Amino acid sequence: MSNTKKTKKKIKDVSERYTLTNTFVNLFLLVIFAVFPLFVNLTFDTGFPFIHFDRGYFAIRHQKFYFLMVASAAAVIAEVLLVLTRSTQEQKDKNPKTKSLLADLSFTDYAALAFALACAVSTVLSDYIDMAFFGEVTIAGASHGRNNGLLLMLMYVAVYFMITRCWKYKEYVFVGLAVTSGIVSLLAVLNTYYIDPLNMFALFTNDEKVFNEFLTTIGNKNMFASHLCVTLPVAVTMFVHSENKLFKVIYLCAAVLGGMAFVACDSDSAVLGLGVFAAVFTVAYARRPHSLKKFLLMLTVMLGSVKLLGLITAAGAPHKKLEAIPYKIMTADAAYWVLAFLAVLTAVLYLLDHKMPGKLLPRAVPVVLGSLVGLAALGGLGTVIYFTAIDTKTDLGELDRTLRFSDSWGTHRGFMWNKALEEFGKLSFVKKLFGTGPETFYYTFSPHFAELYDRFGDGSTDAAHNEYINYLLNIGIVGLAAYLTLAGSALARAFKAAKHNPVTLVFASAVVAYMAQAVVNIALPIATPLFFIFVALCEAGARTACNKKEAAA
Repeated sequence: MSNTKKTKKKIKDVSERYTLTNTFVNLFLLVIFAVFPLFVNLTFDTGFPFIHFDRGYFAIRHQKFYFLMVASAAAVIAEVLLVLTRSTQEQKDKNPKTKSLLADLSFTDYAALAFALACAVSTVLSDYIDMAFFGEVTIAGASHGRNNGLLLMLMYVAVYFMITRCWKYKEYVFVGLAVTSGIVSLLAVLNTYYIDPLNMFALFTNDEKVFNEFLTTIGNKNMFASHLCVTLPVAVTMFVHSENKLFKVIYLCAAVLGGMAFVACDSDSAVLGLGVFAAVFTVAYARRPHSLKKFLLMLTVMLGSVKLLGLITAAGAPHKKLEAIPYKIMTADAAYWVLAFLAVLTAVLYLLDHKMPGKLLPRAVPVVLGSLVGLAALGGLGTVIYFTAIDTKTDLGELDRTLRFSDSWGTHRGFMWNKALEEFGKLSFVKKLFGTGPETFYYTFSPHFAELYDRFGDGSTDAAHNEYINYLLNIGIVGLAAYLTLAGSALARAFKAAKHNPVTLVFASAVVAYMAQAVVNIALPIATPLFFIFVALCEAGARTACNKKEAAA
């Protein structure tokens, strides 16, 4: 009779297991990344092909808002039920290492709670509670607001805690994002060249504003630029970190189409967002030729696709009027020199990595590059200050709208910023702390509507066209501080965690680009939900890295 030893099956720590809660979170992310951007106002009838997009831009923001709220609420409720089911004493006895999902609140978590609390207090103290809560009201038959009320802010925070507690990495989610990003970008380029495969403009051919300023399944070109600033950096950085060859091809295709869409969106905010992303992540990858070579390859491909679109345009293809900085980059001869430089530098890095695989460059390299980036940023800011406050006479030509700040700057964003800060100065001490209520900018800015119309032809506005000024007025100093702390802490933890969990750099890329473009753009429940999701993923990735570090200790 042989002696056999029974070995007790090792129970994995909960942090190592992929459970139903993790699956639900990733399915939710896949829906938001891959389905949500494509969702528009559909009509169904008996005529082939049975589903039609000819009402696509009719109330598109509202349709996406309802889709987002339903999907988010369903996911959060499902996760709460799953967590409550899993949290029985029997489960704890089976796996003593199981921790409460609300245990160990991080600094970022506290910032998220502070943000929710600030929005709630701001709503309670607001003179316009309906607008502050729902994010939209109807006045004289017209709707005002951008849906960014307390209801949506609380949903963002709920989704944040769901992701940070229940998420585990699966690459298919980001492949879905890249595929949809590519589709959306392709549609934007086709729309720019008067090709409308989804018949999205059927109701708007006589509406010049919609016909010229709306694109793809996102809507307004600035909103598309905001969406592009989230999704394109993710495709680029996933190419850097992915080991799957098929997936890398998908990320590459998304980058090619994204480069062309960069021109099609015709928005300077895209230049700001993607430019800051390119600068920051060149520094972040600077010590590692193995990563930097792939990152620069993607930048080369993107710029190459921009110039390819330029050749198509030069060949006489009719297109909508393009006048923003991306168009100027497409038509500039100097861009060929930049493209050649990037191509040569990329080739050198590939050769270096082949000769000395895994080599780390000296720490001085990112320090020097970071210093140069910082000096360039300060130089740009100093130039604007100089031509705005000191030399106000020199004729800057086309650069005047960029280098000299005035009320007309940035499609009269200067006027809105100046008057918004003027109104903030008039608020009471309590209102300065907590604002006038989420999404109440319309009321705050209403004293300036007449001047806005007389000088620039706009009858009203719901937003400052600068997210930070918007938050300052709507939720006050406390709310803005909590928002910046939430995003800044998540970013810091993501960069710190990258040594143990490199994918956190992917999440950080979206946050960096979005926060840069937000200086001149508007928060809407179209691209902004993706931003909050990637903030949550930064924190979730940092937690995963912490678990790996503890396990290795």
